[in-house]
Amino acid sequence: MNWTAIGAIGELVGGIAVIGTLIYLATQIRQNTKMNASAIRQSFYDYTTRQMLQGTDDTEFNVTLAKAAMTDEELPPAERFRMMRLFQAVFVGYQGAYFQHQNGAISEDDWKMCRALLRSFWLLPGQESKRLWEQLQTGGFLDEGFVEECHKLEAEAQDYARALEEKGLQFEDR
Repeated sequence: MNWTAIGAIGELVGGIAVIGTLIYLATQIRQNTKMNASAIRQSFYDYTTRQMLQGTDDTEFNVTLAKAAMTDEELPPAERFRMMRLFQAVFVGYQGAYFQHQNGAISEDDWKMCRALLRSFWLLPGQESKRLWEQLQTGGFLDEGFVEECHKLEAEAQDYARALEEKGLQFEDR
């Protein structure tokens, strides 16, 4: 065997090794991407669950939240501040999900669930929650694209409420 043949075999083996390495790396990257997307989804679900359960252990907080969400009563400054902080946390969290969806890390089905949860905010009749939303959306806390998405959700919620009224029903979250 001559050196040229040995060199050609070496190049062939090296080429196969490179292709094998690339296939292995592509597989690892794909698995890592799936794991990261799963972690992002789970983190958002955990966050959402914590937000939903926040008032269950704190009666005073639950009463304040009910006043903001369900009545026309104006909250005292300390309670209003507490609700503003809650709204900031909730909307910034949903904004994070919005960006994750835009980047492909949250699936369309997961984003539909997020939209449904967020849309329910505009079904609540409380005037204080609406005043807080007005302040929040204009306060520079939220991205313009996300605020536009929220306006769409608000319109969808109003359409949903009208459809219920036409059937003699109304949305209640009490």
